[in-house]
Amino acid sequence: MEIQKLDNVPSLKENQMIVPLFTLDSLLLPGDQMMMRVFEPRYKQMLDDITLNDLPYGHVMSNLSMPEINGWAVPYDVGTLVDINDLQEQGTNLLYTANGGKRFRILSLIEPALKPESFDEIFPSVDELIEQYVDSAPSGKLYVRGLIEIIPKLEGAIEYSEWENLLMLWVSYIKNIAEINEMEISEFDIDNEVKNMFPTPNDESIWKLASLIIDSIDTQIKALNAISVNELLSIIESSIQKKLNTIRSFRQSNE
Repeated sequence: MEIQKLDNVPSLKENQMIVPLFTLDSLLLPGDQMMMRVFEPRYKQMLDDITLNDLPYGHVMSNLSMPEINGWAVPYDVGTLVDINDLQEQGTNLLYTANGGKRFRILSLIEPALKPESFDEIFPSVDELIEQYVDSAPSGKLYVRGLIEIIPKLEGAIEYSEWENLLMLWVSYIKNIAEINEMEISEFDIDNEVKNMFPTPNDESIWKLASLIIDSIDTQIKALNAISVNELLSIIESSIQKKLNTIRSFRQSNE
């Protein structure tokens, strides 16, 4: 993945933007939420910037199979734009809720103004770190930024019958888990709960279902790269089937 300085970034094309990148050890799918705690100066600066400018940041995951660039972890090339709410201070930490939005693909990385440095448990303030680079790189940042392009919405429509079959497959998995854990749950309650959670087969519903079911990194990457509704539905169905196969294997081993 190419890395460059901000001054060398070409003019933005339609559907492109420059965003801060928050590199984590997990992914966030569209419509999903995650409680976040920030304590590093670089990400405190990022939160200041996006709050003041009313902008999103990009939630990405570090790709451990890729070598570091200038000491920084390289993320997978897909991620999710994030809007935040409920931002609050708790001691020296910042807490907030991250809300997954549009998908994007990274075209290139924009390096931070300073090289990574280990501070152990005592972090300098954001202002102290800015003083180290503000004269030589006045537009620099402590965090990695990305030149990204927005991935279009899923192509196609969801067939109602296909959606119903997928929900019933998910209900089957829930019932199996309940039986294994000896939980007394009526079939009527489970069916109604799932139908209430997903009343309408639309993009919002399909991503909500995906966030509940898809839990492997490889499959999440495939979901973020999905072009069509049918492709994402197939990924979800395959994930449920794998879970059901795991349950069958578990039961057979305990017979």
